[in-house]
Amino acid sequence: MRVLSTELKKLFSNRIFLLIIVAVFILNAYLLFRTANSGKITSADYKKIYSELKYKTDEEKLAWLDEQLNDFSHSPVYKWSAMAELYDECQNVVTYKEYLENIDTQAKLMIKISIFAKPDTFNYRSIVKTPPAYTNVRDVQPVFDVSKGINLATDNSFTDILCGFILLFAVLTLMISDREQGISRLLFTLKRGRSYLLFSKLSALAVTVFLAVFLIYGENLIVSSFIYGLGDLSRPIQSVAGFIGCNLKINVAEYLIIFGLFKSTAIFTICAVLSLIAVTTKNTVSFYGISTAVVIIEGLLYALIHPLSIYSIFRYINVIAFTKVNEIFCDYKNINFFEYPIPLISASFTAVILIAFICSLVSAYLYAKKRNLEFRKIGIKLNFGKGNKVHSALYYGFYKSLIQQKGIVIIVVFMLITVFLNSSFKKKYDVQDVYYKYYTNQLEGEITSETDDFIKSEEKRFFDLNNKMNEILQDSNSFSGEMMEIQKQLAPESGFILLKNRYELIKNIDNTKIFYDTGYKRMFGKVGYDDDMKYALITMMLCMFLISPLIANDNKYRMLSIINSTASGRKQYIKRNIIISIDYGLLSSLMWLIGYSFKVYQFYGFSGLDASVQSITNFIDFPINLKLWQYFAVIFILRTVFIILSALFMLWISSKSKNTTIAVLVNFALFVLPIIVYLLGADIMAKICMNPLLSVNAALNEFSVVQFIMPVLALGIVIYYAVKQKKI
Repeated sequence: MRVLSTELKKLFSNRIFLLIIVAVFILNAYLLFRTANSGKITSADYKKIYSELKYKTDEEKLAWLDEQLNDFSHSPVYKWSAMAELYDECQNVVTYKEYLENIDTQAKLMIKISIFAKPDTFNYRSIVKTPPAYTNVRDVQPVFDVSKGINLATDNSFTDILCGFILLFAVLTLMISDREQGISRLLFTLKRGRSYLLFSKLSALAVTVFLAVFLIYGENLIVSSFIYGLGDLSRPIQSVAGFIGCNLKINVAEYLIIFGLFKSTAIFTICAVLSLIAVTTKNTVSFYGISTAVVIIEGLLYALIHPLSIYSIFRYINVIAFTKVNEIFCDYKNINFFEYPIPLISASFTAVILIAFICSLVSAYLYAKKRNLEFRKIGIKLNFGKGNKVHSALYYGFYKSLIQQKGIVIIVVFMLITVFLNSSFKKKYDVQDVYYKYYTNQLEGEITSETDDFIKSEEKRFFDLNNKMNEILQDSNSFSGEMMEIQKQLAPESGFILLKNRYELIKNIDNTKIFYDTGYKRMFGKVGYDDDMKYALITMMLCMFLISPLIANDNKYRMLSIINSTASGRKQYIKRNIIISIDYGLLSSLMWLIGYSFKVYQFYGFSGLDASVQSITNFIDFPINLKLWQYFAVIFILRTVFIILSALFMLWISSKSKNTTIAVLVNFALFVLPIIVYLLGADIMAKICMNPLLSVNAALNEFSVVQFIMPVLALGIVIYYAVKQKKI
């Protein structure tokens, strides 16, 4: 117990860890409130309806909702969409018995269909197995009550991600910090410095996981109770929206207990996997690279494999899927295990326990057998494949970063991530944009008298068609073939209106042209996409993993005193690392900008590059009359410059860190976390830290001198001070 308490004390006495916990709780509460009130329907709209339904029976509630939905005689007191949503929930509760009977009926019908009627197949066995699974809930009677609070508290991705930050730091502190501080060899010599020590570390992780889940999801319940309310916790779980298909005879309170226990176990399983990676890897960069690859692969399997696929076992027996507790319990599902159906709940529970147990045992075994691999590894590398050729110091700097610190693995992993991000790039189908593209292609080029004639002619045509439609409607209320034909001819009008409005705004501006500009609007952050911040996230993570170890790793082994005494000395050492950091920043920028530009070109094209940027309606007030390709180049150059500045700042942080773990955590907090928080829904983060500069769109579209200059000035002051004091 003393070792366990010491490990816990080491973790919870860390100020950075406590700061992360506080930040996570504040941010989680903010995102909960924002999620509840960011849509067209707010929590107040639901509360107003719930208060009206409070003292009615379920049948009376359903009748009242139906009456309100069909009453068009007065201005609505309640939001129609909110009432429609609650009507569906209430109807599911009232017709629960019919729902169970329908399961039996569908099963009998499906096994008579030829494609499901083969007894030796998964489909047949699953169909036969499903109705008996609901036997124990035949006498359950759900109750319609507040469901939004339970769903908000238990089903949101940002809480899982924020909880993951806490546990990642716990894994780094408990599993890697001893190696980073150089005390692993000392611990190995102690009586309990092997398996017992590792099991103590894993136990400390388990305690931390339980506390983190209990506290952060407890916060969720408190906040959700304030926003929506939780309803009667003694009602059956089938009463909660989305859980009508659950086959467990439990109430809401019991489900919340099961949820907490399963969530804790699932997250500990992820920690156990990360611990195994930490034990088997020889340096921190390898740990980050392999861990990132594992999480990405699991995420891709979860996202890309269809639930009904024959490979669905890889979707559900998956560390990402284990954290989706509501998805596991909300409905009865069978997964395909070599043509045999296995209930998802029991399969997930068994898999979570087995994976955690096996990873813990293997980690303990490998930790017990571990030697001073660092020295043996160096000896092998010094004698393997080494020639007599003497390379430059810069060459060896890249060799240390890419080969010894496994930077090449990081680059390959992030290249694959970038490829996946580019492959997931999509153009949202929009009928209005389709017609808008048609008209812009028709009139592409400079604005002339012919353009004006075409606009007037098309405007008159639509005016006549609308008049004709009105005449037909006045003469007859019935729908006719002539009306259908006129509607087809009127379909392009929405795209034409966009074109006409654009034409009116830009026709008197010099060097403006007509061309299809939706792709440019997307690239320049004008149509609601977050492409810039998604790519900035990948770019900053790549720089963080590559640059954080450059000097911090030498600080760990106290190599600077030796480096300072060499012929090249400290100045050349700093210059080499600056050059390496600039190269990594440039590489990250090119991976982002070239791939993204190609995808935009593939989906939208790059017509009108020689036209004025003010040809795009969003830029008619832009203060400088740049050509489009010049504005494009400005965006490209500014992003590259700010990425390189960020890379240099990361290098400075690396020089001030005692080891790679600290450097990664600080760089993560400054450069990566603000982007993640923005992507989770905190729009204000687009104007904070380096986000507006990395995006460039955020800085230029809502231009503020203070917003634009302050981050650059801060970076410049830090770098100048560090160089002047000879501390970088």
